Amino acid sequence: MNLNELKTFVTLVETKHFTKTAEELYISQPTVSLHLKHLEERFGQQLIHRHSFNKTVKVSEAGEVVYRYAKELLHQVTRLDQEMDERIGITKGTLRIAATHTIYETMLEEMIHRFLIAYPDVSIDVQVMNQEQVEQALLHYEIDLGLVEGIIHLPQIEAVPFASDRLRIIGHRKLALDQATWIYREDGSVSRLALESWLQHQQITPKRVITVHSNRLIKQLILNGTGISILSERLAGALLESADFKIHEGVAMKERTFQFITLKGEVTRLAQKWMDEQITSR
Repeated sequence: MNLNELKTFVTLVETKHFTKTAEELYISQPTVSLHLKHLEERFGQQLIHRHSFNKTVKVSEAGEVVYRYAKELLHQVTRLDQEMDERIGITKGTLRIAATHTIYETMLEEMIHRFLIAYPDVSIDVQVMNQEQVEQALLHYEIDLGLVEGIIHLPQIEAVPFASDRLRIIGHRKLALDQATWIYREDGSVSRLALESWLQHQQITPKRVITVHSNRLIKQLILNGTGISILSERLAGALLESADFKIHEGVAMKERTFQFITLKGEVTRLAQKWMDEQITSR
């Protein structure tokens, strides 16, 4: 089976567009079509439904099966390439990482800098997601390594602790808990779940809620007195000591653990080197 054809197919499924696939892989559009034709001939089934009007595509049921196995095969090829490079003392390739917002905003810059000093020939592709998205990206071979702060319940995923943190409820002193605007993160966020649990224990029903997708925006909204929310101690910084802001305790906010997550038994060499480097440098 031609790995380039599988890679083209995976990219086509993800971009849903022949032209975008060609541009991303630096090949011609006819080559994309030829790779797809070869795969469809091999399996004797249509893998893609083409829309001639806007040149987009829809994956068939058979195509979904091929896509799932192709992702896994390409992941294993990456592991093989890195294993063979390791045998001759070479460390290269691309490490695909996804981190939750708190880690992305407070720790990742230093971690990337440290890793690239140790391994200058490695490229890094970084995305920011909430924890649920990170776990799903890992399961679907879209990333090699996740950095999260919540509890992992999926048996396919292995977690390695690397740091600790605590969430705190913070707002301007002038804001009353039962009257204030509460600032939430989006669904799937660990901090949102923690805030909702805290409010439930305090028997507070917010009169108004703002939902945002950035911890730094939450911090700015707290700073300007817009509302009350939950923040990592690492990101809150000087807010914790400011006389203008109040830390609302109530139910104790437990210390949480930041973790690296990988698929059990399928860790790439680069992901392992990242974890070893960060833990050793602590």
